Amino acid sequence: MKKNKIFSFVLSLATICNFTLAQAQDNNEKDLKNTIVLANKDKDVEKYEADKLLFMETKDDDTTLLFSDSPETVEQDGILYQDTVKGDTRLLYYHLNGMKKDKKIAVVIQNMSDKSNVVKVIKEAVAGPSEDYLYVGKVTMQRYFNSQETREIELAPYSKTFLRVEDDERIVPSGGLVYGLFDFYAQEPLKVSVVIAPTDRNLLRYVNYAPILEKDQHRLRGTYEGKERYLTNRRAYNPEEMGKAYFYIGDNKTDLYKYGKDNTDNSVTQNFGNYGIVYNFEPKLEGKGKTSFYLKPLGGVYAGAMAVKVGENGEYKMISTPDDLPFFGHEKDINYYAYLGTYNNSDKLSFLYTPPGASNLPVQIILIPEK
Repeated sequence: MKKNKIFSFVLSLATICNFTLAQAQDNNEKDLKNTIVLANKDKDVEKYEADKLLFMETKDDDTTLLFSDSPETVEQDGILYQDTVKGDTRLLYYHLNGMKKDKKIAVVIQNMSDKSNVVKVIKEAVAGPSEDYLYVGKVTMQRYFNSQETREIELAPYSKTFLRVEDDERIVPSGGLVYGLFDFYAQEPLKVSVVIAPTDRNLLRYVNYAPILEKDQHRLRGTYEGKERYLTNRRAYNPEEMGKAYFYIGDNKTDLYKYGKDNTDNSVTQNFGNYGIVYNFEPKLEGKGKTSFYLKPLGGVYAGAMAVKVGENGEYKMISTPDDLPFFGHEKDINYYAYLGTYNNSDKLSFLYTPPGASNLPVQIILIPEK
């Protein structure tokens, strides 16, 4: 999900970003910023660094994730990924037009039943086309975690349409990246095809004879069981007793990457990064006082968003990571922290997180006691 072009993009903005960081520090010395930027030599690093690893209990659900990202840079027309699903499903597509001409990239869905098929789109987020890959990744996350209205698509037996009608008119120029994330429920078997074609092509017809494109070297695309991963700490976190603590997301050691199957060629595939998986973290807290939460990028440049809910009947609130910068994590000798909020230990909390495209993993979630 990351690109060589990202780094040239980052380097070209390094001077601007450093100036922005300096301004942010000057303007917010007395207040806690949503994005905390600290040099390794800064003594305040000790305030945020944690040395106690929280061991997590993990459970995945039995829903379906369709992941279309290979070939990531597309150099010929055809079907990027295709499979048939039923029930609770998430689709993630992430593709760059690597051809010289403008193209269309869209998702075609076909009812594979002799019954009427109602597809309920529960959540959706689309960004691009753009050559600013970090921007596309962050905006997709922001849109996904903001509240949305559901919609329904009714399909007659064996009929076809677009998962998102607007995509049939969307022009993707050379070098443009598009990123889409859809949660939907299909009552009957539904064939899902991610397609790229010339702008004048009828995609509903083209999908009938379009070639299925081969994977590139990334080889992440496929169908995976479980689009949700539920996390909670095995031992309740007591800030008075345990002090600062942390856990990882996306390290493939404490948080393992999923295996799946590319049903276009029956090959085994692995989702390096667990892209498209939504993590539902419900911390177990005890003791008096409050706890602050931070996200720290460990793998490099990062731009995303997540959400938090307080209380059983609360509503999820989107948090940009980082909030007051377009991205962070791009300098090795700098520590970056995105502030996720301070909460009473008596609060019932729920955090939602999914790895953003174009960003690097792993990340660390840090818990810090507050008086």
